[in-house]
Amino acid sequence: MKFILGYVVSFFLLTAISFADDFSYLEKDNNSWLQIYANSLRAQALDDEIKLLENIVKKAIGKNKVELTQLLKLQTSKKKILDELPQSFDTMLEKITTGNEAKEINIVEYLFTNQKSNFAIQTKKLTLLQQDYTRALEHLNNELLLINKQEQKDTAKEYQLKMAIDFFSSAEGLLDHKAEVIKHMKELYAHELKSYERTRLPRIVLNLGILFFIFILFHVVKYFITKRIENEDRLFKIKKILNITFFLILLLVIIVFNINNIIYAATLIGFIAAAITISMKEYLQSIVAWLHLSFGDFIKQGDRILISVNNQQVIGEVIDISPFKVTLYESINNTTSLQLKRAGRVIFIPNNYFVNNYVYNYTHDKMKTIYDLIEFRIAFSADTQKVEEIASEITLENTERYMEVASKQFISLKKRYDMRSRDFRPRIHLVPDATEPCFILYIWYVTPYHQIMEFKSQLSQKIVRRFQEENIKFYVKE
Repeated sequence: MKFILGYVVSFFLLTAISFADDFSYLEKDNNSWLQIYANSLRAQALDDEIKLLENIVKKAIGKNKVELTQLLKLQTSKKKILDELPQSFDTMLEKITTGNEAKEINIVEYLFTNQKSNFAIQTKKLTLLQQDYTRALEHLNNELLLINKQEQKDTAKEYQLKMAIDFFSSAEGLLDHKAEVIKHMKELYAHELKSYERTRLPRIVLNLGILFFIFILFHVVKYFITKRIENEDRLFKIKKILNITFFLILLLVIIVFNINNIIYAATLIGFIAAAITISMKEYLQSIVAWLHLSFGDFIKQGDRILISVNNQQVIGEVIDISPFKVTLYESINNTTSLQLKRAGRVIFIPNNYFVNNYVYNYTHDKMKTIYDLIEFRIAFSADTQKVEEIASEITLENTERYMEVASKQFISLKKRYDMRSRDFRPRIHLVPDATEPCFILYIWYVTPYHQIMEFKSQLSQKIVRRFQEENIKFYVKE
């Protein structure tokens, strides 16, 4: 008896389940309204079947319970899949959105992201949904007419169609309400737009006009100053001061324009500054270093400097100092002659390099002369006293005029720094070589920074000829 009862229950459930899935007559031409309604019916039918199955499984025993449990799992899986599909008309209408309140109008919104086009798009979407709704309702009515014309009516299907028609008729109000909302939001936005055009927009136009006037005035002042000042160093500094002053004035004017909302502006500027500091750390360091280079006066355009990049010495004249880089023109000197074997290249150094690295300035302040060195290897057998006298005589004779220039230039440097007086006479030293049996003759002398190689060549030739005349032997490695 229990076996027969279980078989009857299983047959009843299978029949109910097959009927629950048969809602194809509610769908036509992929109509979204009909699909969503059919999904909701299937979901409700599956819910009822799952509840019924759960109650029967509790009472079933043996093989029948196993079959019913498997059937319950199958229907539960179907319900999970069906839950992923839309089952409410609200899901379609939620896609048509214009915001819950009127958007605040600003200059960017006014010029670039005007909401009029968005309202037109949403209205078009709603019109398409209304057309689909009308076609869905017509389909349901046509299906009901066909059933009524049949001799043997499908009462279950007739009932479902009548329920669907009643449900769709009540849902018409959703479309009307959505259309009213779009209309209301459109009118409210149009009012806000007109209010912005009459109140805030004229003020913004005036502010932009003032900024444009300041920009023009700045360039006019800069033009006349450029025409009147001939000194390049002074003109360069004045231009930098004008540029910084211009940006500070612009910042001050913008703050004055937004004084009523200064807290918001300060907060926004703080967040922007933090983001810029993190993402543009090296560039900001370069700008800060540029200000230091511009007003620190430890290097300037025209100076010859030496820096070390990747353990390689770079010597050149500063030809430009911009907010992000210092530009050097590689000069002919001992380093380029002995190591690189080339010169005349343009070298770009990021400004942030000058924050944590040493810079050797050959021409700081008014000093345009430097000490240079010539080396000779002299045999131990040579008359060292005579060697020193000849080297000192020739070097002094050729550098005397540069010594006077260096002394005058040093006076300016001494005024800026706590330095003792210096004698720029040649320095002659004879030192035994640590590796070879000979003396190394060091001749230090003062020379203009831009004539280092030329003067070294001339002085070396004179000293060598004199040594040869005096029969002073140079050391030659065997």
